[in-house]
Amino acid sequence: MTTISNAVPRTHEEAVQLAGEIERLEAVLKACKGNLKGFVEANGAVETSYERWDFIHAESWSFHKGATKDIARRLSADGINPWDLLSFAAKDLKKMGWDDTELCQYGQVRVTKRFTSRKL
Repeated sequence: MTTISNAVPRTHEEAVQLAGEIERLEAVLKACKGNLKGFVEANGAVETSYERWDFIHAESWSFHKGATKDIARRLSADGINPWDLLSFAAKDLKKMGWDDTELCQYGQVRVTKRFTSRKL
């Protein structure tokens, strides 16, 4: 195993080595989390000095066809501008098939920069 320093890589070769080490560590982390998940499923939560490892329940809603329109009407009737609360997810914008020129008539694109890796 290569020793990785805490310094910013100076060469492309060092950067490739660092990226490879990150990939290895992330694979180990994923395996460890899977093992801990199995333990928690069978035995319950685990607490460390800093965190509690357990299953939490997350809720999301799936509305029937036409519900968005009904919700918007109800909000409007309650004196709330529905468009302050309702928005289009990126996947829904893609489904619309509109290009940027069409979308720009209604708003502006917001671009964020996120550091991540992608499979080759």
